Amino acid sequence: MVTEKSFTAGSEFPALAKGTLRHYSMRFCPYAQRSRLVLAYKKIPHELVNVDLKDKPDWFLARSAQGKVPCIEVDGKCLVESLIISEYLDEAYEPKNALFSNDPWKKAEQKILIEQSTEMTGPFYTLLRNGEGQKEAAEKLANFLRKYEKNLKGDFFGGDHPDAVDYMIWPWFERLGVLSEQAGFDFSASEFPLITAWWNRMVADETVKATMFDQSTHTAFVRSFLAGKPNYDIGLD
Repeated sequence: MVTEKSFTAGSEFPALAKGTLRHYSMRFCPYAQRSRLVLAYKKIPHELVNVDLKDKPDWFLARSAQGKVPCIEVDGKCLVESLIISEYLDEAYEPKNALFSNDPWKKAEQKILIEQSTEMTGPFYTLLRNGEGQKEAAEKLANFLRKYEKNLKGDFFGGDHPDAVDYMIWPWFERLGVLSEQAGFDFSASEFPLITAWWNRMVADETVKATMFDQSTHTAFVRSFLAGKPNYDIGLD
């Protein structure tokens, strides 16, 4: 079994058996969490290799040229980009238990909602770093949340159960508590009652529980990140 600890530059490449699916990740990366959610939901057998993103091994860069996670590898072939990987896993493994709709129109609507989540990342990290434009970033983030509040029509975006939209946007919602703690961002249940109820249902979901960290762990990682010394192995010592 490969260690959960992060591989750094100079580390030996962990041997990969033929036919084994490997997922290159970083424990606190929201993009990598997307594909980990799909792997967990579909119970796909795989091997997890965490990478130190500040000190990347050459063998990882040979597989992910831009040095990004997630990246998957099987039999010498590699894929990068969280949404591409997530959609591939959804189609290639247990397609009858699909997260993305088989209906082209509904699938397009899912992708629109997922794509809108990119509006969250800029203001999210501005607030996290306490940089310039805090007020503007907070309003942009609130506007983003209002869009999802408006589009949530059932218990989940997938209706009575989570689908691709729920899992692809979840990683940023999991981290909202850190913004409250670090930047005072108010994720108000009174302003976002539907999203708040959805959040509570998501944290009770078995797939989410298999991939998430609690707020104190996220906060500890963020503080190490902001200090310029990200501790990718928090809780593994």
